[in-house]
Amino acid sequence: MQQSTPTEQPPPLHPPACAVVNVANALRDQIISGNYKTGDWLPTERALAQNLGVNRQVIRKAINRLAESGFIIHRPNCRPIVGVTGLCPVREPERNKLPGAASSNFIALIMWSSDLAAGQATASQQQIFWGVNQALAKAGHHAILIDLGIPASEAENAAREAGKLRYLFDLGISGAIFYPGATQSKSALIREAGDKIPFVTIDRHIESANADFIDLDNRRPMCEITNHLIARGHRRIAYITRNESCRAVQDRIQGYIDGMREAGLEDLVLSIPSCGQEWTAIDAVFQLPKGKRPTAAAVFNDRSAIELWRRLEQSGLSVPEDVALTGFGDSIPAAPLRIELTTTEQPYEEMGRTAADLLMRRLQKPSAPRKSVELTPRLIVRESCRAPDSS
Repeated sequence: MQQSTPTEQPPPLHPPACAVVNVANALRDQIISGNYKTGDWLPTERALAQNLGVNRQVIRKAINRLAESGFIIHRPNCRPIVGVTGLCPVREPERNKLPGAASSNFIALIMWSSDLAAGQATASQQQIFWGVNQALAKAGHHAILIDLGIPASEAENAAREAGKLRYLFDLGISGAIFYPGATQSKSALIREAGDKIPFVTIDRHIESANADFIDLDNRRPMCEITNHLIARGHRRIAYITRNESCRAVQDRIQGYIDGMREAGLEDLVLSIPSCGQEWTAIDAVFQLPKGKRPTAAAVFNDRSAIELWRRLEQSGLSVPEDVALTGFGDSIPAAPLRIELTTTEQPYEEMGRTAADLLMRRLQKPSAPRKSVELTPRLIVRESCRAPDSS
């Protein structure tokens, strides 16, 4: 059944969240290094925007973040002043640098990175860490980022997680926030950790573990993306995903299918092949004649959306003129091609704050019942999707 295209205007454009994080981190590093000294005025927004190659809206949002953490003092109608430096990200500590369990005010934040480069945390890591530190600062605690590195095989991931967790048991850590990567073989390990220290897991729920849990709603936002494409007039929408069993990936597939079926449209789910293999099936679908090929592609994450974008361009198709394109996660600071990507903004900073709040609650009342909190990503409409060509 055909649906009419609504007349309302699309949501306003927003700068990528990770661009704000990158600028905030750059300014924070200047403060920590002493280039911007306590009590000094910051350069003007115009000067910062020119020096960092971003617009003033990004500068403004970054300064607001720094003000929340105490790095900047920002009063209405006044130029920002460098404040007393607040919390600084700390890498994995030496064993003899932490106090005993009874007096420790350190919280471990343990995360994997799928895009780690030369010791620099990814945007999602930075945002989660930032949110954790904001909440912990109010309680006099500090976060230590334990980076597990780039995921490998299931067995290797599980072994690496086990080694890091057991190492933390001996450090006198007050508690831990864990974003696990291994999807199997971890129940006993996290149950052991939850019995020893207060524990919060992110995105991977372990029913048998004594741990609070932060979840992301992946189904509804992907359904919203699909509905947005349908509202723009698209009827042949392909969904591009990896063949993974984790709940987040499966929930996104379900959100796309729900959106298509509610509109009476036929779904088309295509799997990205394993590393090193050709995208034969996906390429073949988008090389169909006009009128048969998809006019839009919803992709399960931003990085794969950019990869598909490159392949479409190489085959002579343009985004968004020939194919509207969406991602998921808002993890790309700026599209490496011509325009920015429509996607969802993952509430990573809110996730960090909420996880830290749950952990503080557990520290104050160890016997409190386990609590689960679900957060919902937000649709960010940018230039990569528009109505299909009716000619």
